[in-house]
Amino acid sequence: MPTKKQIADSFRERFAEVAERGKVIGQALGVRADMAATRRRLRNTYAELGEQMYQRLQSGDYEGDHQLLSLKERIDGLKAEARTHEGQLRDIMQSGFSTADTADEAAST
Repeated sequence: MPTKKQIADSFRERFAEVAERGKVIGQALGVRADMAATRRRLRNTYAELGEQMYQRLQSGDYEGDHQLLSLKERIDGLKAEARTHEGQLRDIMQSGFSTADTADEAAST
């Protein structure tokens, strides 16, 4: 049967192992956070590049590049589609809430 000292020493060793593992995990999480931040900055930089190219396409700087013009047309189409969806959502929200308000008023009378 282990003595109190042996039990205490065993606990200290295990706590030291857990602390060391926690330290390693903490460092790994820190590196993962740094990686995510770097990827986010990279995506933002790509987005900036794309916006600059799109503005130049709009101004006519790349009129001879059919691939870029095709991408510009796709972007314009997607923007129009997004505006359509925004309008549909606004209509749904307005009609949904006005219908609910009318139903609430009818129920309270």
